[in-house]
Amino acid sequence: MTPHRRRLLLLPMFPVLAASACAQEVPTLPEVTVIQQAPLPGFGIPRALYPGNAQQADEAARRESGASNLAEFMNRRLQGVIASDVQGSPFQVDITYRGQRLSPLLGTPQGLSLYLDGVRMNQPFGDIVSWDLLPEAAIADLVLVPGSNPLYGLNTLAGALVLTTRSGLTHPGGEAEISFGSGQRKRLDFAQGRRNEDGSHLFVAATLFDEQGWRDRSSGKLANVFLKGGRKQADTDWSVSLLVAGSNLAGNGLLNESLAAADWRAVYTAPDRTRSQDTLLTFQGSHTLDADTTLALQSWLRSSSRDGSTGDIAQVDAGTSVSPPPATFNRSRSRQDEAGLALQWTRARGSHELTLGGEVATNRLRHDQFTQDAVFDADRNAVPVAGTEEQHEVALRGRTQRLALFAADIVTLSPRTLLTPSLRWNLVRVENALGHPDAALDESFRYSKLNPALGASYVVRDGLVLFGNAAQGNRVPTALELGCADPAQPCVLPTGLQADPFLRQVVSRTFEAGVRGTVSQGVQWSAAVFRTDNRDDIVFVRSGVSQAGFFTNIDRTRRQGLELAVQGRQRTWDWSASYNHVDATYQSSGVLPGPLSTDTTPNTFQPGTRLAGIPKQVLKLSLGWRALPQVRLGVDLLAASGQVVSGNESGNVPQLGRVAGYGVLNARASWLFARGWEAWLRVNNVTDKRFATTAVGNFDFFPGGRTLAPGEDPQPARFIGPAAPRTAFVGVRYVWD
Repeated sequence: MTPHRRRLLLLPMFPVLAASACAQEVPTLPEVTVIQQAPLPGFGIPRALYPGNAQQADEAARRESGASNLAEFMNRRLQGVIASDVQGSPFQVDITYRGQRLSPLLGTPQGLSLYLDGVRMNQPFGDIVSWDLLPEAAIADLVLVPGSNPLYGLNTLAGALVLTTRSGLTHPGGEAEISFGSGQRKRLDFAQGRRNEDGSHLFVAATLFDEQGWRDRSSGKLANVFLKGGRKQADTDWSVSLLVAGSNLAGNGLLNESLAAADWRAVYTAPDRTRSQDTLLTFQGSHTLDADTTLALQSWLRSSSRDGSTGDIAQVDAGTSVSPPPATFNRSRSRQDEAGLALQWTRARGSHELTLGGEVATNRLRHDQFTQDAVFDADRNAVPVAGTEEQHEVALRGRTQRLALFAADIVTLSPRTLLTPSLRWNLVRVENALGHPDAALDESFRYSKLNPALGASYVVRDGLVLFGNAAQGNRVPTALELGCADPAQPCVLPTGLQADPFLRQVVSRTFEAGVRGTVSQGVQWSAAVFRTDNRDDIVFVRSGVSQAGFFTNIDRTRRQGLELAVQGRQRTWDWSASYNHVDATYQSSGVLPGPLSTDTTPNTFQPGTRLAGIPKQVLKLSLGWRALPQVRLGVDLLAASGQVVSGNESGNVPQLGRVAGYGVLNARASWLFARGWEAWLRVNNVTDKRFATTAVGNFDFFPGGRTLAPGEDPQPARFIGPAAPRTAFVGVRYVWD
């Protein structure tokens, strides 16, 4: 054992230091040894000494929370995370952390990266993530790494969400769970692991999901299978995994408030359906070269497809009186293929643990989009006009290549002090060929950036640690954003792309400082402050009453805030609480175009103007009680303050106001009624409260669901993301050795 490792392991305070975030503060969470500093394993820091407000949760913590899926768990338990129910589907929500988003919706600028077993899961076309294609039954650990950590590569502006899957080596035995509930929801999860004496192992997991949904015309279904096999020997550890996933989801988008008042479950216009498939083959291995040196290798092949169909209001001039409004039926088809290779060398010597590595990846994209004239029926479904032909508007053939080199060190200055310097260089080349009906036009963009970071942690005394870090990250415009950046030629996402002006890459700088500690046995706390400044932020702005718009750079934006958390366990009770304050503002001046921004009342912004869609304050409380050895009850409360309406950041349309804050209460109960058997009940939104998680300003062509009378002008209105009403779900789970 190297001196460096001995000093870490002999730290006297290590067993009692607490996790620094709300998810870590769930009392049933097991002790986790390290937080990985990079996507590949083998280079990590003891959690107690990590120089940031990182959060961790395993499958037991996610199950105990009563959350139905990964996104819902993060919304309930992860400190600083808030979800926006934009589409009305549990697998199509936006996740916001420290004022940056991780979303499945094209057109949403992505400020977080997502990794599954070291593979970056942000898709090349739009950097979006597909929650529906993740193998939730196979996920072991979840770690939210905060800040602009350069070692996690592109899009790591606010942080990185890192998922690690189970294996037969770490999770032998099996489990199965079946559940039913509101919206005709049905779900089946299965997992089985096997570990052999020779070090070989095998694991399989699968999920089936089907529902009609709580909103009208919001059915959805998905299925995935995850296979993993490998072998661990004295000096070599390798595994191969295969993920095959598919889904068919209806996401009905935002709803005008006038119609929501009459029917909370209604849909503004339809259809809005997305069909996705994903196949991911991953090899991961590590080899111990000597007592101090490890080499890790990873390679992957990924193929995915995404087909969408939407019915929308056609592009019309803002405020134009049109009754009924013209409709358009849009259809898109995307195919993406990616191959990548990553290598990481780690060596511990004296007071240093050094790592060097690199990553190379290339992907190809084929995207086609079609549109057809349509009319709205009585239920606001866009129906193609008989006899009209579907127009092939855009054919995009894209290629993205990325190369990264990185170096990092963990320096043990003393048994109480660590430094973590790191450096990563990113090089990205985006090539697009855009055409149809015009001849294809080739365009090429090249982006590079050298991003440094430095973190430090200091143990003041047993149970009290100070930490801080400064880091820089970047994200580059995607093929989607580069194909939709001309104000004179707005596009309808995901349709309407064209060769457009150059967009600058986003550069993000984060400063963070905090303290964590214990006040008594079983009670831990943490506090942190952060500031993230983005230069050349990329935003999507509307150009009319339809979904048409374009991407543009905003000179400067800022997200800064405070994070507080505490948790404890006493006998049969456990509890946790977290509070977050996020001030997300523009730090430059300009005008945000949109349907409600006019020459006389422009939607302007200046330093201090709040960004839309980000609650300033979020409070999360959780209380659990073990009534009997076999019975457990729990409740949790999520409260969020109001937020700015997108498209009305300056308040130029006073009647739109702001989205009201909300508080939602959830309850859960479980019963271990036999060996290996558990029954559970979960009730979400116990008080059946109606509230919105996001809002956009636009003209309302269907007030209260009716068609405008001839000559009647459409009026400005808020379009909200309605949250689900009270829902209930029951399930049974069986675990075997």
